[in-house]
Amino acid sequence: MDRVMPRDGLGTGHERVLSRVVALGGGTGLPVVLSGLRRHLPKDCGITAVVTAADDGGSSGILRREYGVLPPGDIRNCLTALACVAPEVSAALQYRFDGAVGGHPVGNLLLAAFDMVATDELRAIRLAAELLGVADLVLPSTTRRVHLIADLLDGRSVHGESEIPRSGAPIKCIRIDPPDAEAAPGVLEALREADAIILGPGSLYTSVLATLVVPGVAEAATRSRAVRIFVCNAMTEPGETDGYDVAAHLRALAAHGLAPEALDYVVVNTTPIRPKLCARYTTEGASPVDPTGVWLGEPPVMVRAELLEPGPVVRHAADKLGPILCDLAAVRMRRERMDAA
Repeated sequence: MDRVMPRDGLGTGHERVLSRVVALGGGTGLPVVLSGLRRHLPKDCGITAVVTAADDGGSSGILRREYGVLPPGDIRNCLTALACVAPEVSAALQYRFDGAVGGHPVGNLLLAAFDMVATDELRAIRLAAELLGVADLVLPSTTRRVHLIADLLDGRSVHGESEIPRSGAPIKCIRIDPPDAEAAPGVLEALREADAIILGPGSLYTSVLATLVVPGVAEAATRSRAVRIFVCNAMTEPGETDGYDVAAHLRALAAHGLAPEALDYVVVNTTPIRPKLCARYTTEGASPVDPTGVWLGEPPVMVRAELLEPGPVVRHAADKLGPILCDLAAVRMRRERMDAA
């Protein structure tokens, strides 16, 4: 079944009945989801972000290797998305100095410092959240120092999140090392108690699935009573999802423990991408994910809507995506409450 959302995103006056929402992933996609949810959910609805802990590239990788801290970049971006501070404060946390501090964002340095002086990693994140006025919860998927491994269709295995897109072969599946790393305290409980669980958008293998493959996470998400929503990427990603359509994204989720029938909705972008912008992405090896593809199974329901922000980068817009996510979750919950009455 397909559902087409109106251009302004939100449905026709569905009441907000959510109290606990969990969003999983990392990269640039998860902060957009968090911003959209926080702007359009009631203040008394709590959000928990479950963030990949496998990043080993860039500033996060350097700080991780030199000081043994959790990779701070994705956590920083999520805290900034949920922050209740002046815009200048958020901008300062994203600022990168040149020279002696090696291009590290200020927020990464702050989180690394908290990680080194606090009693544990979760306490470090809470301290940063308090500084930013974040009332919601940001959790790493695991507090173990994990590495991501991709098993490729050509039989090779590639170690390290930053190396996976450079492998030169399609990905069969991903896993973490050590394989017995436990989910961080609070993650499984948040999934079990959630009213809605949202996955994506973001790098499918190195953000979304990197979170899902932490032991217990996929099982807890599947068994939860929550409405489960997958936000499909608008573009393929070179080295990860070359040639993927919506169905291929769903097959990848299934290969990592979340079957399509466990999802209630798949949200797909229909905003046309300008030819000039599309051509630039094509030179980089990326292409639009076909929004007209059909998934033959049901569930999930395919929800198509114009979701992108204007500008030189193909990116979901928080104020387009947020209302749709709230609407989809609330509609299902409202129906269940009416059936139980």
